[in-house]
Amino acid sequence: MKKFSTDKLINELVHQCLKNGWRWRSGKKHDILIAPNNRRMAIPSSPSDMRARHNFQRDIRALSAENR
Repeated sequence: MKKFSTDKLINELVHQCLKNGWRWRSGKKHDILIAPNNRRMAIPSSPSDMRARHNFQRDIRALSAENR
């Protein structure tokens, strides 16, 4: 199992997305998570902000809503 982030919750969210048909691509500084509708977002590899996990989760929900 690839480790995408040092944050445990972000790692779990990325793995759930991958199981649901999302893809990932390696980037220069951050890995990229690609939604089924080809929208992209960066995966924070070492988040230092307290709200980083909540912001990432919010962004995933927003992209998931666009897929429906």
